[in-house]
Amino acid sequence: MRFPRTLSWYVLREVLLYASLAVLAVGGVLVLQNALRHIQNLAGMGLTPSDALQLLTVLAARFSTYAIPIAFLFGVMVAMGRLSSDSEVTAMQSLGVSFSQIVAPILVVSIGVSLATAWLLHAAEPAARRDLRGLLGQVAARGGIIQAGTFNELDRDGQRLLYVDDRKDSMLEGVLIFDRSDGAQPYTVVAKTGEFAFEPETLTGHLRLRDGDIHFERELDDQKYQRITFASFDYAFEMERLIGVTFERLQPKDMDTSQLLEVLAHFDETGAAPPDARVKSRAPYELQLHWRLALPFAPILFALAGAPLGVRRARGARSYGILACAVLVFVYYVLLSIFGEFAESGTLPASIALWIPTLALAVAAAWLLYRAPRAGA
Repeated sequence: MRFPRTLSWYVLREVLLYASLAVLAVGGVLVLQNALRHIQNLAGMGLTPSDALQLLTVLAARFSTYAIPIAFLFGVMVAMGRLSSDSEVTAMQSLGVSFSQIVAPILVVSIGVSLATAWLLHAAEPAARRDLRGLLGQVAARGGIIQAGTFNELDRDGQRLLYVDDRKDSMLEGVLIFDRSDGAQPYTVVAKTGEFAFEPETLTGHLRLRDGDIHFERELDDQKYQRITFASFDYAFEMERLIGVTFERLQPKDMDTSQLLEVLAHFDETGAAPPDARVKSRAPYELQLHWRLALPFAPILFALAGAPLGVRRARGARSYGILACAVLVFVYYVLLSIFGEFAESGTLPASIALWIPTLALAVAAAWLLYRAPRAGA
């Protein structure tokens, strides 16, 4: 099949124009909505303009996985609707250009969009999730978590209080800790110096103290108490709730694909999860793997379904394209979510469940393509 070069570039220009606008709109909404939530949590913790910019970059990498396929579908449907409403599709067909020749350049670009989506799913999005955890912890560590000359709450229940005489970056001087988290054994820690460190994998803060004492308190009628002198002491506390995120330790969605495959290989060899794995059941790892394998086909299928849908109306093409795009995306992702729940609960294997919505979309695209020549005539 011969592809008219001028016609191909003309169609692609229309598609990419509307797709670019949709990327800015859809991606902007997703990124800004989440950015505002994080900025609100960190506003009093020393958030700088450079931190905010890095936060936007990380969130853009995370949500582009979903914004790009949706925007591409929108571009295809609105562009084809515009060409149809202006009778350009009819004119092309009257000159002997088949509908498949019109769609062919869109399909070629959709393959590139699918490859980009695959890379985002397998590498960029998991890395962005880990980077987000680290960024939030670093901002919190620099700012309101530890301030010199005042009592700092290390939890939201007020059971852990920290006082430092002076602080220079991560270095602390004159450290005093009151820990009442264990009602049966409260204690106080006093240290000359210390250093604050943040562990992003577990969202844990560490006070690495030097030259101090631990005082274990007793009942009021007991005049004795226990005192332990230390040269170094690592006091750890969870920072999840303090920095306003609910990430647990490394979960399947935070792993890149090579890590998922390593965990699944360990299940195959031993029948159990690795000892250090946060999630102990196999299903979530399989779910995440097949999610990343199935979802990259969406841009191709969106192109095949969106092109014939776009030419079905001659009037109100842009508004029709927006509505049809929203319905198609909603149905597809809802089906992915539903069958994902089936896979995670063990009702269906992930190798079947995550491919059912993709197969349904492929069948719908094939039917729409079959009907396209008559719809565009």
